Amino acid sequence: MASITSFLMRNSTDNPPFEFTDNTQRIIVGILYLTVSVLGIVGNFLVILAVLLSRKLRTTTNTFVVNLSVADLLTCLVIPWDAVASLGKNGLPVSEWVCGVVAVVQFTTVGCSIFTLASIGLNRLLLITQPTVTYRKIYTPKKIVIWLTLTWLIPLLVTAIPPSLNIGAVGYNARYRFCGSVTSHPLYNTYNIIIGSVLYPTPFIIIICYVLIWRHIYRHSKRLRNPAASVQFMASESSQSQSAIPTTTVASAGRAQNSSITRYQTDITKNVFYIICAFVVCLGPFAVCPSFRGCDPAVPYTAAILFANSCINPLLSSTVTLRAFSSALYVGNGKKSHNPLAF
Repeated sequence: MASITSFLMRNSTDNPPFEFTDNTQRIIVGILYLTVSVLGIVGNFLVILAVLLSRKLRTTTNTFVVNLSVADLLTCLVIPWDAVASLGKNGLPVSEWVCGVVAVVQFTTVGCSIFTLASIGLNRLLLITQPTVTYRKIYTPKKIVIWLTLTWLIPLLVTAIPPSLNIGAVGYNARYRFCGSVTSHPLYNTYNIIIGSVLYPTPFIIIICYVLIWRHIYRHSKRLRNPAASVQFMASESSQSQSAIPTTTVASAGRAQNSSITRYQTDITKNVFYIICAFVVCLGPFAVCPSFRGCDPAVPYTAAILFANSCINPLLSSTVTLRAFSSALYVGNGKKSHNPLAF
């Protein structure tokens, strides 16, 4: 993920221009890169494996969570090349094309992560606020495949097409000693604007989705706290089904089940929201750092913080998968109650 730091890098007017040459600091950054790489590979692999091995975990939301884990896994697999670039004594110790490929992969995986987080937010919004029939019409297997393909294809095209037209370049960033966009290219800023105009509006979609989710949950909670309204609603449902069960019993059971499902969906939504918050927190330091003069020496460290997001996501995702796995075991023990995992 370090390569997307170059999205935000301004052309330096320092004289002489800054270069990250301090050997001790480059070793520290290289170790941070490698540590995050190892932890991220293990964590994301386990999340993907858990979903593949458990049929109960193969839900729509977890499909997007796995897509996020795949993006993070690919990021972690190429991070060691950033460490190689950071530790090279006399520039890049491998061929330039290697760093170019790494930069394209990292731009693409970070873009995929952003689009996937927006997709998860929209998924939670529709799941919680729309009828089940509407939700299932939108999230058919075919549409999900198309959706996931676009989360990869859009950032890949935005990353690869401009350099092929000589609008910017990707490769070894000599200033900060990692693989990213090349600051010496005359159209460096143009390339950054193209990428930023596609990727950076996406977080606003995430914000809007969770504001609407919060508003819906708040209103729903108020209805649950109003017994009269709940009884009236359940009585209507009971009369439609011509059930012989007393209205008060149906209402109590309905409120209990509805409340349980609502709590479950709310908990899952909170965990997904934590994943998004973690991404924003990891993104923040190097997004802000370039705005201040004299902050150039900190850029490689802020890039390492962004790398760390690939380790944090598996920890938060595991909460979602483990909670779902526990519910799957509950149903498997012969308790054929409503399965809130069917989304």
